Amino acid sequence: MMLVKILGFGSNWWARFGRDSQDRYRYTRHAAYFNSAGVRCGSKIRRHWIVPGLIRFNGVGDFNPQFPNRAVGKTFECADLIFALGGNRILFRKKVAQSGPDYFLLVVSSDRFGSFDFEDAGWRSQSVTPIAVSHLRDKQEALLLMRAGDWVRTALGFWQLRVSSNLPYGASLELLEDTAMN
Repeated sequence: MMLVKILGFGSNWWARFGRDSQDRYRYTRHAAYFNSAGVRCGSKIRRHWIVPGLIRFNGVGDFNPQFPNRAVGKTFECADLIFALGGNRILFRKKVAQSGPDYFLLVVSSDRFGSFDFEDAGWRSQSVTPIAVSHLRDKQEALLLMRAGDWVRTALGFWQLRVSSNLPYGASLELLEDTAMN
């Protein structure tokens, strides 16, 4: 079990509903909601995974799929990250009041943070865990688990996760000088 504070979601959402068509909770309590990294391809968001993975919320949990951004800034009790069915997976079980998370869930995109070189082992600090990474042409998006002080490197420089009670949601990625991490 781990505690994860959500700072952002990937751009790709989908749902899987209960299989029993007679079940009155098929679209609510017996549904599952998934999020992952994705990139815009025409008018749709697609998963062009170079690292396959997703996060999952069950319909019986403390997550409202109609308003996913209400979960941003909240800490959830989660199952440990596993590799199953060809990708990384984390189940978000329930919200917790505890404010000291083990990890922060962030999304970084080339549009906002600059392009990544995912083939270079030095694109991230050692303890950053990519859950999912999508890459198509010049567009990239990564769904990451990070701890305070972790960093990622893009074409714009080094972005470090700063944790402080003065920040919105208690943490944010901040651009450092390119030479600060060398």
